[in-house]
Amino acid sequence: MNQYCEKTANFNRLKTDALLMDFDLRGEFTGCIAKAFQFVHDEQVMDAALWTRFVEQFRLGDDSEKGAWRGEYWGKMMRGACFVWSYTRDDALFRMLRATVEDMMTAQDELGRISSFNKEKELFGWDMWCRKYVLLGMQYFMEINDDEELNARIVRSMCRQVDYLMGILGEGKKSIFETSQTWRGLNSSTILEPVVRLYNITGEQKYFDFASYIVGCGGTEFGNLIEMALEDKMMPYQYPVTKAYEMMSFFEGVLEYYRTTGEEKYRTAVLNYGRRIAETDITIIGSAGCTHELLDYSKVRQSDPNNQAGKALMQETCVTVTWMKFCTQLLLVSGEVEFADQVELALYNAYLGSLNTEKKVDQRTPGDHPEWIQEYMHFDSYSPLLPGSRGRQVGGQQGMRDGHYYGCCACIGAAGIGLAHKAAVLLDKDGAVLNLYIPGTLLTQTPEQRSLRLALTTDYPMDGNVRIAVMPEEEEDFVLTLRIPGWCKSATVSVNGEEDSAVSAGWLRLHRSWKAGDTVVLKMAMPTEAIFPIPYGEITVNTDMHWREDKLYPVTYTESPENKDHVAFRRGPLVLAVDARTGIDPDAPITPLLKDGEAQVRLLPPDAVPFETNLAVAVKLADGSELKMVDYASAGKTLDENSRMAAWLNTK
Repeated sequence: MNQYCEKTANFNRLKTDALLMDFDLRGEFTGCIAKAFQFVHDEQVMDAALWTRFVEQFRLGDDSEKGAWRGEYWGKMMRGACFVWSYTRDDALFRMLRATVEDMMTAQDELGRISSFNKEKELFGWDMWCRKYVLLGMQYFMEINDDEELNARIVRSMCRQVDYLMGILGEGKKSIFETSQTWRGLNSSTILEPVVRLYNITGEQKYFDFASYIVGCGGTEFGNLIEMALEDKMMPYQYPVTKAYEMMSFFEGVLEYYRTTGEEKYRTAVLNYGRRIAETDITIIGSAGCTHELLDYSKVRQSDPNNQAGKALMQETCVTVTWMKFCTQLLLVSGEVEFADQVELALYNAYLGSLNTEKKVDQRTPGDHPEWIQEYMHFDSYSPLLPGSRGRQVGGQQGMRDGHYYGCCACIGAAGIGLAHKAAVLLDKDGAVLNLYIPGTLLTQTPEQRSLRLALTTDYPMDGNVRIAVMPEEEEDFVLTLRIPGWCKSATVSVNGEEDSAVSAGWLRLHRSWKAGDTVVLKMAMPTEAIFPIPYGEITVNTDMHWREDKLYPVTYTESPENKDHVAFRRGPLVLAVDARTGIDPDAPITPLLKDGEAQVRLLPPDAVPFETNLAVAVKLADGSELKMVDYASAGKTLDENSRMAAWLNTK
């Protein structure tokens, strides 16, 4: 089915977006991205027991007791699993997804509710949040399902779910803010996204009216977040609510509302918000939050030992994946290359680092819950920057009656790797836009809707040389746009062996009549850049949560004298880290040998470190010795003190 035709969730994007996803895109990757896809496919989304367990929560109603969030697990993982299927096209996975959707629809009660809360205790805590994810899971399944009869049943189910809520919530009824004391309605307000999408699917005015009611409420009882973003006078860490993941999710819904209405102020508000987060809260690894999951001016606080970053829970995987997803949407609607840079940074650092490929149990769960079945989570929840270890805690952890447990970060993880495929190449009116240089092949289309195969031969992101074989079905005049990453200070490009031309960061548009056999060679210099802390003196952020009041209060942080005495290294898009498994103490001070802000490095063979890495280097130090470092995503994988790690290193 054409995902841009009328009565689909995405059809308005033809009018509003600068770039479009190719829903028929086929990819066949190699390297670290292919390994990540294989891990998520084999270990997580093909686990039938997980799907059954997640649906069962809607029959048991166990979230009622404490207003919990077991009900988010199914929809979060369904969305990611649909993204994964778009890459693998695996029949067995599709059958499993279809079966669990059918199973979920049997959990709908006579009132139309699909809720992990009992009727007498509904609409508090995380109930609306969980219902949001049921709707999204169903909607993303519809994007990969061509069975019209099944899709019609899914739509009827979704309509009954939303109709029930509309009978209770709205003008003259119960306020959406009354449905969640936590964050004063912010988590409930994120239901905006699937409600707008449901309106697009059905065309029924009542769903647009409900979405308009939610937009009019502004996201939280503390203040209208849309108006704050539109005025652009405050940074997001100064907002009255600073919960990163939920606020990004709400603004995703606002963006869908813009696509439906075309009202420019909503586009402006969302882009203002996204740009400000990139400016103030995204760290060197592409995530946010040094105060667990809150926006807190992480850009400047990430290197400060006063924040106890090695011990604290920070850089949450839910935030990482949601930021990747949000940036992808901002890229589509705006065409601004910086958002593609953000996706790449998060993908190769914070995201790949979160995959629990060693299948280790986190450090805290066995001691806290000895009665639970001890099992590994597919994704780790928090990422250290200063010396520390992974596996500190399962984020959003909830136990279930059968003795198993799961977490929020584990179930959102599949969407991250799925985005690597969906965003790898996009379309505009003039041709194809190549964003991510993943080795392998991509099969997309030309403006004349003929097939276009792009074959990438490269070791990117470990190496900056990319060879692209352009193979259109027939010779055709179109534009092939390449992303020259923001980190790249020097690059050249040639077509069919012609003389290299210097290019700079941003979009590079190659317009010609392309024919099979044409070859583009992109060469990007990859020096190792030394990154230093940003001085901040004193800042005030809203991070002091008083749970009894459900209110955040401002906290003033003073920069420690030690903050300036740190350094980090980035080679291309890859942040480097030390790992104790190489025999190096992450707390030990170093003095790097720098020239014009660049470290002097020597690439090491794969067997130079005693564990699997994407990249290993030796950084030259001022005393003549060398420091072994690996790419951040490969560090700390045993989730314990044996693989303590650090990206920010002490220099004194």
